[in-house]
Amino acid sequence: MKQSSAGTTLGISIGMPIMTSIGNDYGWRTEFIGLGAFIIVIALISFFALPSIPGEKLTKSSSPFALLKIPEVLIVLLLTLLGVIAHYGVYVYITSLVDEIQLAGGVESALLFFGIGSLISVLLAIKYTDKYLRLLTIAMFGLLIISMVIFLMFGRTTGMGHFAFFLWGLSFGPLVTLLQAAVSRQVETAKDVATSVQSSVFNLSIMIASSAAGLLLGIYSPMSLIYLAIALSIPGMIISFFAKKSLS
Repeated sequence: MKQSSAGTTLGISIGMPIMTSIGNDYGWRTEFIGLGAFIIVIALISFFALPSIPGEKLTKSSSPFALLKIPEVLIVLLLTLLGVIAHYGVYVYITSLVDEIQLAGGVESALLFFGIGSLISVLLAIKYTDKYLRLLTIAMFGLLIISMVIFLMFGRTTGMGHFAFFLWGLSFGPLVTLLQAAVSRQVETAKDVATSVQSSVFNLSIMIASSAAGLLLGIYSPMSLIYLAIALSIPGMIISFFAKKSLS
């Protein structure tokens, strides 16, 4: 579960800098053609290499509605909502942030440092999630707050903006792994259903983040997204600290 969840983050952290570089150097059409070809290759590998296994039977006790009656599951879903909106509210408009702080090297440099941080934290999450789930979740929100504060106070200072992107990547990397591990621990059976519900909330949160951030950018500067991330991360860190049962 941890390795497969980490694949999502690795795909974003490694894929985004590569595709951004291709788009900047060869144009968006080349980027889209390359991405389409890569997706076809993945589809073919999946068709021939992945085994066909039966899904989990849906019962009254394993339905999504039954899972939503479990308080610990609801807490994990709330943390998902807070964490994803906080991260993606800034991430989907990362170019605007880069332009605002006038980062040397532009968005490619930002994504490179962000990706390095994400890669390191994914590897750490794979190794330590089982033992330190709650501590890592608290640290995830804490690092996000620290990185956003650095953007606010020192973003235009030489090297500090890059360091902030690195710290942000460290926070972003374990997001999927930690929250899916947390929700799967709350059920003895129906783990597939539980992680599916969590994934649905994850994707819904990205949509909310994109919409809310777009509205803020239409009125305020890109730094308003930083305040949004901090405002959501503080309750996320507090809830994680007290959610001993949900993150045990």
